[in-house]
Amino acid sequence: MPAPPLLPSPLLLLAGLLISCSSLSTTVAARELAGGTRPARPAEAAVAAWLERNRERPTALRAFVKRLPKGGDIHSHLSGAVYAESYLGWAAADGYCVDPSKPALVKPSACIQNPSYFPASQLLEKTALYDQLINQWSTRNLPFSGRSGHDQFFAAFAGFEPVSSSLTRQDDMVVEVANRAALQHINYLELMLTVQGSEVRRLGRSAGWDGDAAQTRQRLLSLGLANVVAQGSRDLETLNREIATTLACGTARAQPGCVVTVRFLQQTTRTKPLAEVFAQLLYAFELSKASPSVVGINLVAPEDHPLALRDYTQQMRMLRFLKSHYPDVKISLHAGELTLGLVPPEHLRFHIRQAVQLAQANRIGHGVDVMEEDQPFQLLEEMRKRDLLVEICLTSNEVTLNVAGDNHPFADYKRAGVAMALASDDEGISRSDLSQQFLLATLRYRLSYRDLKTLARNSLAYSFLKGTSLWTSSSYTAVQPHCAADLPGSRTPSSRCVSFLASSDRARVQWKLESDFAAFEALPDFQWHGPRQRRTGAQTL
Repeated sequence: MPAPPLLPSPLLLLAGLLISCSSLSTTVAARELAGGTRPARPAEAAVAAWLERNRERPTALRAFVKRLPKGGDIHSHLSGAVYAESYLGWAAADGYCVDPSKPALVKPSACIQNPSYFPASQLLEKTALYDQLINQWSTRNLPFSGRSGHDQFFAAFAGFEPVSSSLTRQDDMVVEVANRAALQHINYLELMLTVQGSEVRRLGRSAGWDGDAAQTRQRLLSLGLANVVAQGSRDLETLNREIATTLACGTARAQPGCVVTVRFLQQTTRTKPLAEVFAQLLYAFELSKASPSVVGINLVAPEDHPLALRDYTQQMRMLRFLKSHYPDVKISLHAGELTLGLVPPEHLRFHIRQAVQLAQANRIGHGVDVMEEDQPFQLLEEMRKRDLLVEICLTSNEVTLNVAGDNHPFADYKRAGVAMALASDDEGISRSDLSQQFLLATLRYRLSYRDLKTLARNSLAYSFLKGTSLWTSSSYTAVQPHCAADLPGSRTPSSRCVSFLASSDRARVQWKLESDFAAFEALPDFQWHGPRQRRTGAQTL
């Protein structure tokens, strides 16, 4: 199948990244990539020293992490990543109304039902209601909401759902998130979204669920699931074209997001009856096979929901069955997004373990309650041996679970050698971004510059992008022989390296990250050796 037309072709992207740092081509910025142990290069050592000198300056570190190349954001819900202000702007442009008694959006078709409704376009003149809607659709001003962060966070989705579920605004949503990613020096996004969700759930209700996964799968296929998959693939092709058009990629008006590679994870809502959950999961596996835009699947919605708790083990068994039929489909699971007090203690004992062992997940999202699991140290060792990655969402965990600092298992995963990547989760609702996750990790866990580079590299190495990794191992000490003699950013890479990068989506974005690191480490800011030393020249960080 052809590559998704969301962004410029792989060869165009490759050409761009090969010349993006051409001024570094005569340096030794990445020569150690060829192999062996990697002593700190002078430029890398200068950045590391800058970080240590400024470790107690959060404002300086915020500037540092904003400019830091971050690789990918691989745990991001598309609808929750959009800021409330954007939803309100689109609602105004698309003819929505507002019910001031709640307040809540009213779809255009229902605007005439009540004379008290007023056009959303008037919200800018009614700032109290405007601010109230933003506060309802996010965790802004959370201390004054009178609600727990958990309840406020998950309730926010329902508020903007009339707009976020509209196909007419999906391209604008992706464009907003991609542009924000580009400005944070993120070059890859895995966005969770739902395609053809209501139709799939309808099929699930028709097929029913009697506990026999094999027979239920056959019933769903006989009811026309393949047709829904085909329609979902067409929907994604249309979405990709619309995104590229809105971004104006390849034109003089190209927006920043054009340089970001975007792929999708098909969501399954875990808070539905089992018949609907199985249908959604089967559809997600089938869609991942059919559409090059979909690189994997995920389970979403509150893990502490009564149905999610009751059916957790059964859902993991469903995944095990489907994985046996679709072994190449990648799975990321929200698991362990729980804490003592939120649910009865018995629910903290097995969720991550079953996601690992039963569902055979490739990645775990959140994993906050890992130390509450039965035999947690054995589980951590198993996760390390299986080479699973945990998607760490620091702001989200603090807001929804009140877990932060030393109470977060970040240090436990690090000490156990379990791979991690930082992720934004729902940056629009949390009023945050991936840069903030890097800042929090740096401040709370005293991470070194090499630690930050590892987190960024992990996000791409453990992404669900297709193709061979640029690196020969997870230690990131040696690249594949095809590019061992080449420098990221060189104008004249070898033909062998060019061919290899063109053949692998994964290697291509990894090569871009290494080029970005080389450019970052060449910034003059890091040659400044102390706060009292006079600075000349422009600030470039």
